[in-house]
Amino acid sequence: MKPLPRLLTILLLAPLTSLPAAEPTISGVAPDATFSQIAQPSGFTPEMPKLSDVCMRLFRLDQKGLTAERMLAAGSDFHITRGVWSYIEDESFIKSVRAKGWEFQGSLGMTLTDPALALRDREGKPIGTNGQSDKPPFRADNANPEYRRVYLERAKRLVDLGVTSFQRDDPDEGFFDWGKKGRRDAIPDADLMEFHRWARTEIEKHAGHKLTFSTNCHSDPPFMQVFDYRMTEVRFRSMDGTKEVISPSRIREIGLAARKEKKLFVLTGQEDRPAEDYRWIWATSYATGNLYIVPWDQFQNVVLDPVTRVPRIPIQKLPRIFIAQEKFADLTGFVRANADVLDGYEEAAVGGYDLQDTRFGDDAPLRIEGGSGKLSAFLRAKPGDAHAPVVIHLVERDQGATSTLRLPTARFFGKHAIKVTLREPLPYDAALHAKAEKDKNYRSLIRETTLTTTTEGPWTLVSIPALNPWGILKVEKLP
Repeated sequence: MKPLPRLLTILLLAPLTSLPAAEPTISGVAPDATFSQIAQPSGFTPEMPKLSDVCMRLFRLDQKGLTAERMLAAGSDFHITRGVWSYIEDESFIKSVRAKGWEFQGSLGMTLTDPALALRDREGKPIGTNGQSDKPPFRADNANPEYRRVYLERAKRLVDLGVTSFQRDDPDEGFFDWGKKGRRDAIPDADLMEFHRWARTEIEKHAGHKLTFSTNCHSDPPFMQVFDYRMTEVRFRSMDGTKEVISPSRIREIGLAARKEKKLFVLTGQEDRPAEDYRWIWATSYATGNLYIVPWDQFQNVVLDPVTRVPRIPIQKLPRIFIAQEKFADLTGFVRANADVLDGYEEAAVGGYDLQDTRFGDDAPLRIEGGSGKLSAFLRAKPGDAHAPVVIHLVERDQGATSTLRLPTARFFGKHAIKVTLREPLPYDAALHAKAEKDKNYRSLIRETTLTTTTEGPWTLVSIPALNPWGILKVEKLP
């Protein structure tokens, strides 16, 4: 393993100016190229999560005050499609999840208490998972035949219980933690690759079909090719709370980095932030081709005092985060209602707040005039489909205000004029959401408005109302 966790630094800690360029692979765009020609296929396999999926942690059943019934009800309230990153191994619960039509992702991580199966340090002591401890739970010795047997038996049992995909925590057995303390040499890349490839092969052989495997590995080791996508935690601010570390361009770069691997990022948070922040990052994640986990039963990370650099509150005393349905379900329902303009769509252009699209040189493809100054635009198209609608995600970072969007008409459908429809989530209404979940008619949760357009030479001008925080423009070809 490489000692420097490069992607961890990129995603969580690095200042914006230190980020490497992550532009799409096209270095320049032809003057007459349409957006469907500019957009590039994702390369995803059919088993991958869809860009219209809604994911929520189904964490544990042993949490105080959090019953199985409450967890399942919350999944319905937020209109989820996938229960992810779960440590639950209860057969009846998993059957209840599957009966709702949701995917269920189990965890391959184990609580290892037998020192005979533990990874050893330079002194021959077992390596614990907490700090410098040599006490259980332990890091696992992947080369130990007995550990492999136990690991595989557990994974097979989860498949038999109904697990449809797997998440693997600490795929390097926690090297970032113990490696920086110099407790032993890193596990060789080839050994990690062999272990994860062996495990996946054997698990899928037992299942009798292909499964998907994700990991929260933040570095970029060779064994990442064994996994289909990444789950990772991103922060709004640095650990000491003194510096903003997330932005529209940062989230876009995460998506572009994933596409270079033909993979996906499923993002999650780790801070107790106002609902407005989570609404913004949710919208921006979907607008950039990432997914975001509903911040309900979400891990909360420690915050360091900016002076002493020690935790203000011990991490074991930090409560998990539960966002209220009425503050968030309008956006989860909005995702379900827009599957037709999310699935199969890829980036073709960006513009507006904090975004610069260098592929077009000085000829910015999306121009926003007026408004709050913090409206970002993410244009997405179906690669190679000249007839499919083109969509523009508009995400507001500030208080919404009316603005004008200037679009290059010919980039859409050549000589054809365009029709622009705005889709917005309706204000949250509990009865309306309950009915939509029952009927699976999520389009009832959105408002569609045909917007007035004017032409000015090669441009189409569209007046955009204030958004809170997300709207999707559906741009269609007129005869």
